[in-house]
Amino acid sequence: MVDAGDDVNPIIRMLGWRVRRLSLDEIKEVLAALASIEDQVFTLTDLIEMLPREIREDRRKRRSVGNLLQSLVKLGYLSKPSERKWMKNYPTLSHYLTQKLLDLSSLERMPPRPAYEEEKIVFHREKPRRSGRVFSRR
Repeated sequence: MVDAGDDVNPIIRMLGWRVRRLSLDEIKEVLAALASIEDQVFTLTDLIEMLPREIREDRRKRRSVGNLLQSLVKLGYLSKPSERKWMKNYPTLSHYLTQKLLDLSSLERMPPRPAYEEEKIVFHREKPRRSGRVFSRR
């Protein structure tokens, strides 16, 4: 159910890859609701109550909101201190992504390392030479 609008923020579009039932506008509404949560710790019910009626009443969309939160945990914006509680690690997703974008920018400026194969050095062992002498054990 992802919208095909060309003027959509690419980050919103990428978040839309992980949730099937939410439109890009609904993803924006979820992020806005997350940003407006004052407490660091919240439940899914707390967040759902802040969303429009279409999302609150549709069980599939509520589940997709949970999936979106799981994706945000994987990104590092949220954490999950317990089974039913979520915690914001940063005030907004944009605060979190600012430093990550700067890190990405520095990674992109590094020149690529040339790919080279290590040369294999093979030592050929010589067979021990036999001397003409025979030693006896007496």
